[in-house]
Amino acid sequence: MTTDKTPTSTDALLSGIFQTLWGFMGTQALYAASRLDVFDTLGDDILPARQLAFRCHCDEGSLTRLLRFLASLDIVHEAPDACFSLTPTGQYLRSDHPSSVRSLSLLYGQPSYWLPWGALDEAVKAGRPAFDHVHGMPFFDYLSSHPAEAAIFNAAMEDGSQIHLDEILGAYDFSALTKIVDIGGGSGAMLRGILRMHPHLEGVLYDLPAAFAGVPADARLSEPRLERIAGDMFEAVPSGADGYVLKRILHDWSDEEAIRILRNCRNVIPPQGKLLVVEAVLRPPNRPDPARWMDLNMMVLLTGKERSAAEFGRLLALAGFILTRVVTTTRMSILEAVPA
Repeated sequence: MTTDKTPTSTDALLSGIFQTLWGFMGTQALYAASRLDVFDTLGDDILPARQLAFRCHCDEGSLTRLLRFLASLDIVHEAPDACFSLTPTGQYLRSDHPSSVRSLSLLYGQPSYWLPWGALDEAVKAGRPAFDHVHGMPFFDYLSSHPAEAAIFNAAMEDGSQIHLDEILGAYDFSALTKIVDIGGGSGAMLRGILRMHPHLEGVLYDLPAAFAGVPADARLSEPRLERIAGDMFEAVPSGADGYVLKRILHDWSDEEAIRILRNCRNVIPPQGKLLVVEAVLRPPNRPDPARWMDLNMMVLLTGKERSAAEFGRLLALAGFILTRVVTTTRMSILEAVPA
């Protein structure tokens, strides 16, 4: 016997499945609107579709359909007179928002990034990144030979650091340290935030030479407590600090590669030093977990993976560290370790 609740339950289940199946459409809608500067053009204004289409050099009818789709996602709001404005959620897609995700929408929506997801089955069968299968080279090698896409990736990483920065600064007390090396820190968004909060600290931004391309030669004059050192973390890391930070680095690499990085840190860290690993730690099974999404992303793009606290503890132990505590924030966790 069928109850009145059965169709509703079935509809809800199917709706959830279709939301997942259609997820790529939302990604591409945000990418297209970002590429067309729709969000920056709207800003704080309320604009008719005709005027917005003129400013963005778009076909009015097609742009209106895109905007109405975005309205269904609560990114824009459509008024009865076919005028559009950004919702509070949509404001985050502006390039001038302090927690902007515009560069992330450009990263996730560009063809070189999403094409490997079409080969996810190959990654699962072969146990190697789908990106290598599709593009014929590893992810970071590809970026080295495609500077325009590398710039988008670097901007996305910068935006991601800004989003996490306040939580990290509020969750961990860096005041006991005197000098911090940010390994693979890119533009240095997190390190600058730490130095601003703790004026007694000195910092070293350590990354590949390409990460410092375009940095003025006299940048140190305006950042006297921040030093840039170019190098390869797989070869060595700078000595002379009592704090070493790896933010969203280890998840890019396999266990063997991660241990190599950690051992290089162990070679130079003093007995009283602290190693801080900032990562999205996996939650227990069968519950919503953004880290599970990123774990699949790592399988598609790179040799790395997301890990549980226990898995991080094992990696650290193999590299000569002891995991002393895990400080959890809303999005990230800070795993503190000391030399064994």
